[in-house]
Amino acid sequence: MGKIYIQAAEQISIQNPLSEEWMEQPITYAEPFVKAVNPAFREYIAPNEARRMGSIMKRALVTSLKVLKETGIEHPDAIITGTSIGSLDYTEKFLDALTENGEESLSPTYFMQTTHNTVSSAISIYTGTHSYNTTYSHGGISFDLALKDAWMQINLGMISNALVGGHDEMVESYFELLQKTGYVGVEGMVPCGECAMSMMLNTQESSDNLCELAGVSVFRMRSLQNVGKHLGHLLKAAHIQIEDIQMVMTGVNGNPKNDRLYQPVLDEWFSLAQHLKYKHLFGENYTASALGLYAAAHLMKKQHMSVMLLVNCTMNGDCSLVLLKGI
Repeated sequence: MGKIYIQAAEQISIQNPLSEEWMEQPITYAEPFVKAVNPAFREYIAPNEARRMGSIMKRALVTSLKVLKETGIEHPDAIITGTSIGSLDYTEKFLDALTENGEESLSPTYFMQTTHNTVSSAISIYTGTHSYNTTYSHGGISFDLALKDAWMQINLGMISNALVGGHDEMVESYFELLQKTGYVGVEGMVPCGECAMSMMLNTQESSDNLCELAGVSVFRMRSLQNVGKHLGHLLKAAHIQIEDIQMVMTGVNGNPKNDRLYQPVLDEWFSLAQHLKYKHLFGENYTASALGLYAAAHLMKKQHMSVMLLVNCTMNGDCSLVLLKGI
């Protein structure tokens, strides 16, 4: 099994977009719900095309185009996207128009962009890429499954690179519903944000790569013993000892329902490792784990770390472990 590298990664979030300024000058928020900070889309997409696109599509397209430019890859072997709620803004607009206009005089634009796979399709059409193209929509592990798909296909020799993304947006009405369930908007919790993150996985070794993607595991967190079993398999396959793990990055967000899932894992195996978090910078959303991997990859490169483990747990018991090695 050859090595897989994260060659490049870009984000649009509640931090400054397409930038690593969050490392030195992070933007802080007191509000419970914050929209993403958009870049100047006209610098990447023609205005006449952009006006027909929803926010999630424009953000996904811009992060993808920037990654493709950085890596020099015009047509990736695969485009794989994780999105939990897809184009929520246009879905809401379509449903509003449906009720207000009595199912007459509806805009086809809103309808066409309401499906979750619109994001991957738009990237494929815009770049003229006719390769493997799929979307995962599985709640809080949507991105993790997209990453696992790319990881498996590269290891099987079916592809040599993949453009992998995690993209989700949020609207005020849906935020209010999630707040009632206690998923976001809890006192002391990080803000609910939005995510657009694209990265290129590649088998080509280069000093410009951010880090090595040494392993991915996605499973149900039925018990602590089950986590230990998957962790053991992951480390064994990567020829890494648990003592080698210097940093553990988790999705701790200040919500007791969420954070209680991580503490037993940290106490059991990583009491001596340094604990990192990222949601205080990027906020909480269904594909926040994509921003966690983005942040971890850039930290690995900048701080010359040897081994880092990312742990992502959802309230319904889904879990993922992502192992990174320095280069």
